[in-house]
Amino acid sequence: MSPLPINLAILILNDLPELLGETYGSEPFSITDKNLEEIESLLERPFQTFDGVELYESPAEKVAVLFYQIIKGHKLENGNKRTAIILTLAFLAHNAFWLSASGDELYKMALLVAESKAFDKEKEMKWLTIKFSRIMTRSLPRGDGRD
Repeated sequence: MSPLPINLAILILNDLPELLGETYGSEPFSITDKNLEEIESLLERPFQTFDGVELYESPAEKVAVLFYQIIKGHKLENGNKRTAIILTLAFLAHNAFWLSASGDELYKMALLVAESKAFDKEKEMKWLTIKFSRIMTRSLPRGDGRD
């Protein structure tokens, strides 16, 4: 797996609300020069190492930490849950994965994380890792003649 490039993440976050219209929500994302570095740092978080060893080894762990940190990090003035869902999906697609879950299911997951207590982080990360490992699937490779 590789990190979602910041320029792609910003493109997605800037263009998606307009593409989806009212069904997505009328509130814009609050991306500023100030939080741009913070967003980039969040996109790199799944690849964090300690003493040369990756802290998050499995794809599900990487997705879980990205999802959790975007929601709980509160780096944006609004739209942290929406941003977590969108960037998680983009990160997965970038790495040829997808989720077999509905938008409602992802939003409920985001709400549970947002409502969780900081001292429950370890429990929440385990739950998210298990949940993502169950709903993650490999997407079809591009150019396989089925598109």
